[in-house]
Amino acid sequence: MERNLSKNAFLNLLALLGGSGALLALARYEKSATAEIAAVLVGIGFLVALVSWFQMRLEVREEAERLEVEALSRSRNDSALFSESAAETFPARRAREQFERWLVPAFTALLFLIEVTAVWWYRKDLLANPDPMSAPDPTLALAAFSAIGLVLFLLGKYSARLAQLEDSRLLRPGSSSVLMAAGMAAIAAGIAAADWFGFPKYDLYAAWVLVGVTALIAVETLATLVFERYRPRTRGKAPRIVYESRIVGLLGQSGGLFSTAAHALDYQFGFKVSETWFYKFLEGAIAKLVLVWIGILAVCSCFVVIQPGEQGLLERFGSPVGDGVREPGLHFKLPWPIDSMVRHPSRELRSFHVGYVADPEAEKERTLLWTRAHYKEEFNLLVASREQQTNQVAGDTTVPINLLSVSIPVQYVISDLRAWEYNHANAGELLERIANREVVRYMASVDIDKVMSYGRLEASRDLQSAIQKRADDSKLGVQVVFVGLQDIHPPVGTKQLQVAAAYEEVIGAVSLKEAKILGAEGYAAETLPMAAANAARKLNEAQASATRKTAVAAGQSAQFVHQMAAFDAAPKVFRQRSYLDTFAKAVGPARKLVIGPTNTSDVIILNLEDKLSKDLLDVGIDNPGQKK
Repeated sequence: MERNLSKNAFLNLLALLGGSGALLALARYEKSATAEIAAVLVGIGFLVALVSWFQMRLEVREEAERLEVEALSRSRNDSALFSESAAETFPARRAREQFERWLVPAFTALLFLIEVTAVWWYRKDLLANPDPMSAPDPTLALAAFSAIGLVLFLLGKYSARLAQLEDSRLLRPGSSSVLMAAGMAAIAAGIAAADWFGFPKYDLYAAWVLVGVTALIAVETLATLVFERYRPRTRGKAPRIVYESRIVGLLGQSGGLFSTAAHALDYQFGFKVSETWFYKFLEGAIAKLVLVWIGILAVCSCFVVIQPGEQGLLERFGSPVGDGVREPGLHFKLPWPIDSMVRHPSRELRSFHVGYVADPEAEKERTLLWTRAHYKEEFNLLVASREQQTNQVAGDTTVPINLLSVSIPVQYVISDLRAWEYNHANAGELLERIANREVVRYMASVDIDKVMSYGRLEASRDLQSAIQKRADDSKLGVQVVFVGLQDIHPPVGTKQLQVAAAYEEVIGAVSLKEAKILGAEGYAAETLPMAAANAARKLNEAQASATRKTAVAAGQSAQFVHQMAAFDAAPKVFRQRSYLDTFAKAVGPARKLVIGPTNTSDVIILNLEDKLSKDLLDVGIDNPGQKK
């Protein structure tokens, strides 16, 4: 029987090798990520079956050696010569012990590294190439995977039953791996059928599930390797195979999940955990508990709450039900996986940027200069110019172009959730591409001076209208709310070519020119009215002087006529009056002292300082009786 077990183990080995190669070839032909990862898992099962078959061969040799030694001992009636203490007498047993002591843990560690590498590699590959399955002939793949799965299942089921009947712990890893390979082939066949029915994305979903299973097996391998070092040993009990996966063993054990779990617990703790009352109760009631749990989950999945600001899409087997759109509130649906509700924050204001790649550190800078980059990466756009240059050599006229760096925020909301979700595979990315195209097209047709100064508002409106029109033509189901132009500046340039600095110099020179022109115009506006005012003032003053002198002369002439009449009437009185008037005018500015009494000898002290008032000794004129 040992020979039959060895042959069956070797047959499992060949089946796993052939199954792995066939799955890999079909995966490359059909471009199926699920089949490729399944081929890797089957290849790992081939390595496990190879080591278990080799270990089985060592045990077969050890058993043959033991029987031979026992027969030789009975023939010579001398058992002391072949005592177990003589290690050199049992080379097969020593080889088997050394293999289990050193090579089995080393192979288990290597198996863990292979599993981790496979998880890392396929995770990176699936993230880098998220394309759905593109099989040239799904029916061929379905037939091939089904045939491979059927053959592997029959062989694996026979091996698993044989391992159970013969209680062969070394045949169990190979039979479990064959059954696992049959399951992988069945999954690949299901994915091919889904592709045939028009659901190629399921290939990526199944591939991610298999990557997760591989990661779980890797964690189990590492945990088993660590726990094996510290588990309790029982004399006379064969140790459990370290490289055998309990997860894969669930497929090869006809006793099911609890039988495998019972063996694992009994082996790990060193006593019969499966014979305790709690384990017995759990084993008897687990089916009912699982059914109740599944029923509760199914009932809970029938109710969906859509929050304010959201909308939901009701799908039945991946297809929309009616218009499919559900508004905020409580909604009822059939249990998963029949119906599913996909919620979207459709009322939320969304945004993206055109013209740059954001940099959180650079956005903290409060001072923005043309000579410094505003973001992590800025894109230069071609902008037209009003000025024309003539090529003297060719004789043609060309329109000069300029480079301009802009950052344009675009904000939008989803107006038609059904169109947004079903009309395009990635509506958000398509909208960004439309916005980039319209920005490039608009900038190539607008003047650089206009867009950098007074034309920003007009450019924002034109861009919003153009992006909205293209989005409506593509049936994106969005409403463009705002398109802004900010951080418009010439390219920063390089160290050798300081574009922004040169542009600043030109702008500074133009600004200085405008400042001088405006200063001259202001000086002219100030000087000319002032000169006209001075001329008018001097002319008015001359006219006033002439009028005054004419009036004075006329007055003097009239006065002389009246004086002649007065002189003819009283010549003596006129002469005396004229004399007194002339004397009063002559001595008017001089200081005068008036002394009343003449028969006194008073001493008069005069203060001849400049501050002396017009009245002598500050004596008021309106007090004539006061002593002076």
